[in-house]
Amino acid sequence: MMEFPATRQSALQRLDDFLEEAPHYAARRNHVLPGHPQVSRLSAALRHRLVTEAEVVEAALRKYPFRLVEKFLQEVLWRGYWKGWLESRPRVWDCYGVPSERSEDPGDAEVAAACREVAAGRSPSGIMNHFARELLETGYLHNHARMWWASYWIHHCRLPWELGAQHFFRHLLDADPASNTLGWRWVAGEQTRGKTYLATAANIGKFCAPELLERAGGVGLDEHVVARAGQAGDPTVDDMTFFPEIPNEAEVSDSQRRVALILHDEDLCLETSPAAPLRPVVVLQFVPEPELPRSEPRAQWLELARADAARRAGEHFGGEVRACRTSEEIIHACSAERVESVFMMEPFVGPLRDQLREWPADLLPRGISLVRLRRKWDSVLLPHASRGFFPFWNKMGRMLAKSGAEGLS
Repeated sequence: MMEFPATRQSALQRLDDFLEEAPHYAARRNHVLPGHPQVSRLSAALRHRLVTEAEVVEAALRKYPFRLVEKFLQEVLWRGYWKGWLESRPRVWDCYGVPSERSEDPGDAEVAAACREVAAGRSPSGIMNHFARELLETGYLHNHARMWWASYWIHHCRLPWELGAQHFFRHLLDADPASNTLGWRWVAGEQTRGKTYLATAANIGKFCAPELLERAGGVGLDEHVVARAGQAGDPTVDDMTFFPEIPNEAEVSDSQRRVALILHDEDLCLETSPAAPLRPVVVLQFVPEPELPRSEPRAQWLELARADAARRAGEHFGGEVRACRTSEEIIHACSAERVESVFMMEPFVGPLRDQLREWPADLLPRGISLVRLRRKWDSVLLPHASRGFFPFWNKMGRMLAKSGAEGLS
């Protein structure tokens, strides 16, 4: 776990250490090296907001001019771009991202067997087997390796991208509904019309460390493979909704003095969130059963991160943080504490929001209101993720170059 910080303190220390390398990020980021020293390995901490994107951007811009760290900042914003894009197109998640019976049983014995072999690292490609085992053992893959492996799964092995995406979602420490689902769709040629991604031996040979290739037994790709054509005219891509407006400041009126606060995996740093000024009578940590069985590395990382978040929340808000596994347990705890309002950082499109979909209907009959909050960073940046990434970056990059991230934490 030390390779992938699972506490806020260790994540902030990793950020501080990595900033020494940030000016070289553009030149080194695509190279897949043993131990991944050229990238921050903060993706899991950012995914669960042990540290925030605003903190990372602000720290980089305090130390360097924008032009020296532009590529690093651009990569930080990719995660937010995917979130914003999916937030405005929730049907894509409903259609493709929601775990289903197919994730366990594709309905075709041959496909199921092939999926198991490739996922376990028993395919004809040495380097893809290396990446498959690295994912199983560590819960991490370099972004370039993720692209190669997803392309191998889809275009070389002719396996359904949805099953590959669900495999990643089980195992990645930084498993994110938006980045994972939309990244796999992009490789498959279904995210951006007319564009697909095909891994080649030449590209892998250029960017993969020779010692990794030697250890893995070479690349082993069929160079005659042609990329599968993406599904043209997917209606979900154009089925946009307005980016939902959520308050980014918490206000408690006289009638809302008895407040409960929910801590969940989407935001594990409530003391830096809009909820920080609240004085709740109880803090409840929602730790539901996972939507898909998690790998051991991912489960262990989350256990450490949750414990760290609960400790910090307890120190900041005062009192013990109680763990609840179901919404019913939370409702019971709120009723016992005579809570009038429940405050919660709004989850993004994904499994957690799906699990909480019925909350308002369950709380209202008990006289309890649900107040959702959102970080200012998300309110300001993410509504602009309506088209491609680079129009988004051109606008947001100019804003950050001019004003930095101050005030967006």
